[in-house]
Amino acid sequence: MQVKDPIICTECLEVFHSNYEIVSVLGQGAFGVVFHAHRKRDMEEFAVKRLDLDAATLRLAAREVNNITSIGCHPGYIIFEEVFFNEHHTKSMGHLYIAMELCEQLTLKEWLQMAQTARSRPWCLMSDWIKQLARALDHLHKNNFIHRDLKPANVFFPRGADFKKLKIGDFGLATRAIVNLEEGGLQSLMEQTAQKHTGGAGTPYYMAPEQTGEIYDEKVDIFALGLISAELIILNSPMEGVCTNDIIRSGQWPIAWLDYPDAVGFGL
Repeated sequence: MQVKDPIICTECLEVFHSNYEIVSVLGQGAFGVVFHAHRKRDMEEFAVKRLDLDAATLRLAAREVNNITSIGCHPGYIIFEEVFFNEHHTKSMGHLYIAMELCEQLTLKEWLQMAQTARSRPWCLMSDWIKQLARALDHLHKNNFIHRDLKPANVFFPRGADFKKLKIGDFGLATRAIVNLEEGGLQSLMEQTAQKHTGGAGTPYYMAPEQTGEIYDEKVDIFALGLISAELIILNSPMEGVCTNDIIRSGQWPIAWLDYPDAVGFGL
């Protein structure tokens, strides 16, 4: 998708466009756009998320920035480089730019749609992917965060890794697992009781049953990982995939798994 002039914000020329050159548009959503861009001082390539800010979205954008700076670095996460904010003097409140690691444009969601043969999903690779995601979630939870929106569309492939590595992205809905955890506290998060959070935050298809309410903890991410693991293991048509996830979310064991005896103890 080629860049069109309206994509360039004339009020952000000094703050952002003097530092980055937009190459193309990677995607657009309700709250902003994601660019492929070059940083002018060293020509490094990045993905840059530009959020359109107003009174309603400013708090959400501030939370995302706080999340990505508080979680810390991990090889299983998208690497964040720098943040720019520019307050507008006309129209909307302003723009927030988040420069991050540029990954393959293909997400795990699209990969699942394309890889529809057992040959394209070798057991050893699927097992390794699940372990990568589990390690990334372990780091997240040890840092007192819940992702709340883990799904294939938020799992990315880093460039130059030949589609062997995965990275979790989009921490816009992440929240503190324990809001009032004292700094330096040594009690394990797993020993803490679930606290009250915003109900229904996330993508319904990958949400744990308790996530529709207000009392839940980091285990909702593990539930989502289980659903993703099922999608990686079981070859389904799109309609069959919906049925499988619905069965799992209801607490039942999908009968389709009887066709996958090797899945018993899978990933151990």
